[in-house]
Amino acid sequence: MKIIFITLLFFAQTWVAVGQSLYRTTEGHIVMVAEINNERIIAESHKLFLFLDYNTKEISGKLELKTIDTGIGYLNEQISNADGEELIISFSGFIPVEDFISKPHAPISFNWPLKVTAGESTFQIVLSGNLKHFNGGEAIACMLSATGEVSTTEVGLKSMLPEISEILKIQFTQVILRKNEL
Repeated sequence: MKIIFITLLFFAQTWVAVGQSLYRTTEGHIVMVAEINNERIIAESHKLFLFLDYNTKEISGKLELKTIDTGIGYLNEQISNADGEELIISFSGFIPVEDFISKPHAPISFNWPLKVTAGESTFQIVLSGNLKHFNGGEAIACMLSATGEVSTTEVGLKSMLPEISEILKIQFTQVILRKNEL
């Protein structure tokens, strides 16, 4: 069985809502590295929506698969011609760590359960998460990263790209701003 590797890097135009404790990206940048038919593919989107509630530690997000650009004509055409509600992937989950935003801490590893919705399909995945604290930074508190596996059928990639394998390994990283910047 062929395994696909994807790396997600989130860089974004960000806001911290004053008076509320919500951090959000509305035009986040995702970079993905995948293998299709033994060929390495780098894809990206500038349309990631990501929200963090500092009080509840819930992270939720959304990505429309049609916003992914592989730089390869036939793959982009397959993605842009795809139809259906499964083209929007949303997810939510709570970071199970007490106070990772305002206090210094050693790197924290944890299991991170996420509820994922792709069209009418909803399923659970558990990612291996890690929080690394930044000392001395004025705006950045932590770097959140996570790895795990997801079914390409469940997220709708298999219907768009039949040559992709069933198992997708994912990894992503997101900078989290300091709560005391609110």
